[in-house]
Amino acid sequence: MDIRTQAALLAAIVTLALSVAALLRDNRSRVFTLFAVFAADLFLFSLSSFFLRWSEAFGVGWWERLAVASGALVPAAALAFFLEFLGVARRPARRARNTMLAGSLTGIVVAATPLVQVKVAKLLVAAYVVGGLAAVLSTLWGKMHASQTRVERARLQYLFVGALVAVLLSTLDMLPRLGLPYPPEGLGSITLTVFMFFLSQTLQRHRLLDLHEFLGKIVVVTALGLVLVAIYGGLVSWVGDRPELFYFNTIVASFVILSLFEPLRERVEEWVVATLFHERYELVRKLELLRHRTGNVIEPAGLAEVVLDGLVETRRVTHASLWLVADDRPGYRLLDFRGPPPVPFLEPATARALLGASASTQKAILLENIDRRVAELRALLPPGPAEHETRGGRGAPAAVAEELKRLSDARAVMSSMRAGICMPLLAGDRAVGFLACWDERVPEAFASDEIAALIEVADRCALVIENSKLYQHMKERDRLAALGEMSAGLAHEIRNPLAAIKGAVQFLDPSKLPGDDREFLEIVIEEVNRLNGVVTQFLDYSRPLKPALAPTDVNDVLERTFRLLQAEVPQSISVELALAEWLPRVNADAEQLKQVFLNLALNAFQAMPAGGRLVVSTRLTRDELAFWREGSRKADLVEVRFRDSGPGVPEEARDRIFVPFYTTKEKGTGLGLAICQRLVKAHQGTIQVRPAPAGEGAEFLVSLPGLREERPPDAPKPPVDEEERQRVREQRRKSAEARLRRRRKRRRKQQA
Repeated sequence: MDIRTQAALLAAIVTLALSVAALLRDNRSRVFTLFAVFAADLFLFSLSSFFLRWSEAFGVGWWERLAVASGALVPAAALAFFLEFLGVARRPARRARNTMLAGSLTGIVVAATPLVQVKVAKLLVAAYVVGGLAAVLSTLWGKMHASQTRVERARLQYLFVGALVAVLLSTLDMLPRLGLPYPPEGLGSITLTVFMFFLSQTLQRHRLLDLHEFLGKIVVVTALGLVLVAIYGGLVSWVGDRPELFYFNTIVASFVILSLFEPLRERVEEWVVATLFHERYELVRKLELLRHRTGNVIEPAGLAEVVLDGLVETRRVTHASLWLVADDRPGYRLLDFRGPPPVPFLEPATARALLGASASTQKAILLENIDRRVAELRALLPPGPAEHETRGGRGAPAAVAEELKRLSDARAVMSSMRAGICMPLLAGDRAVGFLACWDERVPEAFASDEIAALIEVADRCALVIENSKLYQHMKERDRLAALGEMSAGLAHEIRNPLAAIKGAVQFLDPSKLPGDDREFLEIVIEEVNRLNGVVTQFLDYSRPLKPALAPTDVNDVLERTFRLLQAEVPQSISVELALAEWLPRVNADAEQLKQVFLNLALNAFQAMPAGGRLVVSTRLTRDELAFWREGSRKADLVEVRFRDSGPGVPEEARDRIFVPFYTTKEKGTGLGLAICQRLVKAHQGTIQVRPAPAGEGAEFLVSLPGLREERPPDAPKPPVDEEERQRVREQRRKSAEARLRRRRKRRRKQQA
């Protein structure tokens, strides 16, 4: 069996494998079905050519008929596939299809009749095949020149050149059958095999840069194969007719190849990429250096500066931005950017659309992939008189319309972010932010290995953000530990003199002294007691918290707290408890909660020296931030409100009122609310102050996460925050207006 016969067998095996692979695809489209038919026809032609060349073949006459029939079907199969692949409408191409079909049927008639033995008839069939393939090439040429984008034109140019070479060499392979000499017979079969494999990759790889990568891998495999063949041949070819030496050298060559394969492959790949794709090689190298530089960063602000500057310095990025999840409201806030400014905040609805546009196995969202998927879905929609409405999703199946809307929303948010590629920063199963970049100069800016390098940078950013939170927690812990050590020593050094001073004053017995002297000594005792209280609170603030957490009823804690306070409530102040009928329990230390509630109540009494009203209420609400981040399981909040009718808290003091040692009282220590905040935070809750709704007084709001408990049938559901509801309405209104503007713009273009 010579090399020409083996080339025909190789072509038959490869085309059969490609046909079966196309048929086995999930959700196979029409273009893959036609490719499978085209490859199957080439398999029959190559198989018949193999048996015709094989000297030991049986039934040569039948293989001759199969070769003529399958060859006659090649132009029709090729035309049907390329018309579908190029997106040519079926109605204008009907005449070409009918002409090809007529020629193919004529060839089948020749194969099924004695005309197959007539040389002139076979020449006519061969001429039809060559002419039909030339017509297919002309269709490909016309579509290439009519392409609107440089990327698509280059992609079709690769196909045209490959198809031209394959048709030319396959035609020359037919010369020996006509009695004409052609020494390199079989080269056409090899070229056809390579072209069909390249064509199958073109169907799967829509991106031109991926085709470049595929061609680069072919070069790598070829170069690596030549090196390995040289090693094997150098050790085996000289042994001659000595079989024992042949087997020994074969084993030695196998060990050498296995030892050198991995380092050789890495070196050859690096050399090919650095030589043929130098720009890509430089970007991957710079991104690798950038990833290592981020290992020395701990603060998010420093991370944004290092990463964004590093991306811009590669000269392959014109826009770059970093987004982090907001702490004060649902959504993502822009941390820093390079290039034209994007929108400063991503609302939850837009962020969900962005995350929904990527599959669970993808770590990067590409704008070009969204556009391609939208085009595929719109191609599935039936055309109608109001085509602009159909293209927008109206009249489409529910699943298609829903996916179209989701992808359109994702595209809109990526445009507002000025992003061509967006990578979620994933910490576990949560997206803590986004890293977005874009090169607006080219449509397909990044190859697959470049995208992989960008994803590695994004993964490192997510790790740095999570580490920064742990670092802040450790700093706070160390600060409190140092404060505790200092406060313990300070308390010892201060309390000893205070005890001596107080004892000496009490020994003097102020009650036996004249009025002025008695007043001075009472002031000394009062100030000593106040200073001792400051030291006690300072120790309480700096002492490590070890709450004994257990399921706790907040209403019950409040009732017990105000029973203790009955003797402390001034007669001029009325206290009203408005407790919810049902609340989920919270995971808390009841004694520490009682300390918080006592402090807030006493502060309210002190703020109303002339009398007033204190209303303490509880209710079940929903934490929109937790609901957006973690779902409904951790979204229930138990709210406790202390609302007084005093003078209120000045606006300039609200941001600092929980800072240690800051006070608005004449004789306050500034530690009471700081201790309250620390206790509430230890229970995973929040405390805040704001003006009372009536405009008089202050309102302190304590929010604690509720446990997941079954709600009674008559219990009210948690209300949605009205501010969040208004924000969602406003976002929906803006999105609807943007869609309306885009629809009107499309209508104007169609009318023009």
